Formats: sequence, C-alpha cells, structure tokens
Amino acid sequence: MHARSRRGHAPCFLYRDMPAEPVREEEDADFGQTMRGVVGGTKLFNRFTLQKVLGRGGMGIVWLARDDRLEQLVALKLVPESVCFDPSAQEDLKRETRKSLLLTHPNIVRIFDFIEDEHAAAISMEYVDGATLSSLRVQKRAKCFAVSEIAPWVTSLCDALAYAHDSARLIHRDLKPSNLMVNSRMELKVTDFGIACTIRESMSFVSVNTSSGTLNYMSPQQIMGADPSPSDDIYAVGATLYELLSSKPPFFGGDVSTQVREVVAPWVAERREQLGIAGEAVPKYWEEAIASCLEKNPEHRPRNPADLARRLRLGGTIRLAAAQQESKMRALMSSLTHARIVGAAAGIVALIAAAVIALRPSRHEAAAVQKEVNVAVPDGYALELRKTEPAENPSVVTTPAPASFTEIKNASVALTTTPAGASFAIYSGVIAGKVAPAAQPLRGGTAPESVEDLPPGRYTLFFHNEGWPDDRTEVSLDSGETLPVEYTFPHGTANITSAPEGAEIFLGNHSLGKTPLAVDLPLGKQQLTARYPDRADRTQTVAIDNNGSVLVAFQMREQTHSKSHAKAKPPESTLGKIGQTLKNVFARKPAPKGKKS
Repeated sequence: MHARSRRGHAPCFLYRDMPAEPVREEEDADFGQTMRGVVGGTKLFNRFTLQKVLGRGGMGIVWLARDDRLEQLVALKLVPESVCFDPSAQEDLKRETRKSLLLTHPNIVRIFDFIEDEHAAAISMEYVDGATLSSLRVQKRAKCFAVSEIAPWVTSLCDALAYAHDSARLIHRDLKPSNLMVNSRMELKVTDFGIACTIRESMSFVSVNTSSGTLNYMSPQQIMGADPSPSDDIYAVGATLYELLSSKPPFFGGDVSTQVREVVAPWVAERREQLGIAGEAVPKYWEEAIASCLEKNPEHRPRNPADLARRLRLGGTIRLAAAQQESKMRALMSSLTHARIVGAAAGIVALIAAAVIALRPSRHEAAAVQKEVNVAVPDGYALELRKTEPAENPSVVTTPAPASFTEIKNASVALTTTPAGASFAIYSGVIAGKVAPAAQPLRGGTAPESVEDLPPGRYTLFFHNEGWPDDRTEVSLDSGETLPVEYTFPHGTANITSAPEGAEIFLGNHSLGKTPLAVDLPLGKQQLTARYPDRADRTQTVAIDNNGSVLVAFQMREQTHSKSHAKAKPPESTLGKIGQTLKNVFARKPAPKGKKS
C-alpha cells in the first residue's frame, strides 16, 4: 500500500533512499510531504539533471532541470507514484500528453515529452522564468489586482483558450490563478492543459478532500461529473477573474460544492466592500461579464472566449470562433468513422470521374445543392455534399448527384483602428510576438483601409501608431470573405482645455490638435506639452486609465524679459568731433628716423 501524506496525497516520487529537499515552513504547511524525493544535482532518466524545485503539490512536484538531449532548461513535472504504478492511469496521462503536444500557441506552455522508467514517470515542458498570478496577487498591497493591470493578460488568456477550443479541440478543465504564469517579459503563459486534471482523476483517493484546491473554480456541471465542455473553462475564467480582482474566489468557505450549484455570488464590488478593499473601481461591463461566466446554466454563459473578450471590451481583435462551414464540417466528420472517411474519399474520386460524362444538373437542382451543407477542407477548398433522400421504392437504387468543388475566391480585410491612422503590416501565417519581423510584409498601409485579393488562409496583422505600444492580432480568411477587423489600442480619454483657447497640444513630437479637444491617449503616464504664440510652453503629466477620462487644463502665461536694455548714448556734437580728431593727431608717435648711408 502506498504511503499517504497528512493531507491524503501520495508522495510524488519513489527515490526514498535519497535525502529530502529542504523546504520553507510555509511550503511544508501547504503541500505536506510532497517534497519527499530527489535533490538538486540528481540525474533522472539518464537525461535530466535537476537544479531546483519550482513548485510542489498533490498533483506532482516540478523541478527546473537541464535536458541533456534538447540542451536546454525545462520544467520537469514528476507525477505521483500512485499514477506511476497504475497502468490505466499512466495510459490516460500519456493520452492527455499527446493531445497537449498539439498546442503551439505563444501563450500556452509547450509540452515536450512524456518520460518513464521502472521507478518513475515525468512530463517535460517549457520552463517559464516568472511567477503565477496567484503569487503575484498575494504580493499586492490589497491582495488583488486592478482591471487595468490584468486586462492585457486576460486578452492573451482569451486568445489562448479560443485557439485550444477551436483549433486543437482541447479543454483545460483546471483553470485557476496558480495555473496562469507571467514570464520575465510580462507575457501570460497557461500551464497544465488537461494534465493536472487527468492526474487528479487517476489518483484513487480523489474526493472532496483533494478537490478543495480547485473546487472553487469548477462549474456546477464539472462538479456533478458531466462530460467536459468549453463552458467549464468559461466558468473557470470567471472565477479566476473574480479572485484576481477581489482577493477571493466567488465561493471559498463552508460547503463550496453546494454554493457553486445553488448560490449566486455577489458582485466583485460587494465582495471588495465586505473585505475592506479600496482601489480602482471595476467597470460595470466587467462585473456583468464575470457574472455571466458564473451562471449556473452553461447556456447563459459567454458562447466562447472570443465572446467573453468582446464583453470585457478588451483591446484588439480576439481569434474569432470557427466559421459556420467549419462547424458543420466538424459535426459531419465526427459522425463518420475512419473507415467511412476513407470510403467517402474513394467515392468522391469515383463521382468526380463520373461527372465528366454525366449531364449537367439543372438550375433548380444546382440551387438545391447550394442550400446544403458546405464542408470546409484545408487550404481553402470547400466541398459541397448533397443530402440523399431515401428512395421511395426500396428496389430502386438511386445514385446521388456528383459532388463538385467550389471556386476558390480571394478574400479581403476591412481594417480600422482606434485611434485612426495607425500603420499596419500583414504577414502570411501565424507569427508570435508583438513586434513585426524584419522581413517584407505581404501587405501594408495606414488604417482605415480595405486590403483585397488575399488568398484564403491565416494571417498575422501588426499595428504601429506613434506613441502607442505595438500590437498584433490573427485572422483566418475563407474563400470570398470580406472580414472587418477593428483594432482598438488600449486607451483612455483626455479632455484638454487652455486659457486662452487655441493652444496646440503635443504628445512627444506628435501634435494632437488645438484646444479645446478630446483625444484618446495610451495607458499609463503621458506627458503633454501646450504651445501658444508669444507664451511660454506648459507641460503636464497625466495618468491614463483603461476606458477612463481625465480633465487637463493649461494656463498659458505671458513671457517675461529678464534682460534690461542698455542706455543709448547721446549723439556726439560737431565741436566734440573736432576735439577728438586733434587728440588722435597729437597722440601719434613720430616715425623713427632712418640711418644715414
């Protein structure tokens, strides 16, 4: 029988003959005996050299290790021994790891490998040189963040989830502040995609005792054991935002499971008031969006991460949900077995060949086919499948009309930015990072502008506006589509006046216009300069909040001349001029006499 820690967790590793890694008292209190195991310098699996512990918990211990095969630092998660010696549990974990290998998003921690031997099993993954949002929150004076601080991270989170749900068809199932990290470049990274939840489910002693760490973020459906759904991640995002903004999850005391199913959580502002937390107010639309995520009925939650991002009014466009054609394709393809897919492919080839000698369908038939399901195929092709009605006479076999490939048409993008006038560059494919690469872009220009004749596919758009931080977004274009892309730089509004009116206002070297005026400005502290003819320049520093408004007034003072004018000399008289001439004549020295020869 495996030994258990005082909190019911199995030791996370098997090398009991090695000395335990020393830990701080608070870590021991939080994680029990999960620190038991190897020490720094140990080499595991004849491949990884351990350096230091990054984190501990009932779901495993994470080490910073050097992967000698990849020649780089990795995070090595050593799974609990109860999973190591359970073939079924280990197979589940391998399956989830294989799924996670498909995730290649800049805001999702990469999974590299699943490793095992006769002693242990581990998962190697991308090392994030930063801290979790949970630990960063605790370091705040009020133990919670302001909306303006977390908005960029929430934008990245929504984009990462939209990618995972839409492109990879994966659900996280264990989103919470401790699974969201921020690296040294202040970029969000989502960890443990499906892995921690699989480990938890595989451990034989999983119960309410081991759910307390994540129960606070689980949807009612997840608690009751329903099949995983993207709406579970939406609920978890709402619970996570609630904690980051109020210092506590929606439900954190008493019978949490019952509260999640039956009780409506107070708004963040109410919870802050209960806890005596002051600070930047939470916008009403954030309150409403968080409350919608926490709805008991999943039908009442945001439809997808992109919908949530729109409700939160996050800057920049978020990866859109799959197009209707792609949704229909997935629904159709999921109903087919592998054998049916192969058979359908062979049938399509035969039908295309038959179409060469077949009569063309009538206009009425073509219109009927057009109304049927359009199935999207990679690389921009679309295959029209026609439904076959059952034959009225079973003895008569009807042949469906031949399938045909639709014409591929170029797409276009209608670009607008707020504020207007930002330059843009379009690159083919998906490019990570917020700075455009040095390579020549496929297209470029200044918004607003309509960019046409783009082949169907995925593109990365980079935006630049003088005085604003550079940013990017991704779009996916279908054949013949005109996609509106509205990019909004995160900003606030400044209402600027001057006395007298008409002063020209500058942000750096960029003129914003003449007063009075209302302008959008980048977030943070901005230095404004007012200039007026024959008056001294005036400068003010203003703090701009997301979607906030500030009043700025300039008092233009007249210039003062500190230098005194020299006294003018009186004009010289005629007698004075004669006297000065004689004086100059008699003041001359006689010329030296030359020597006689």
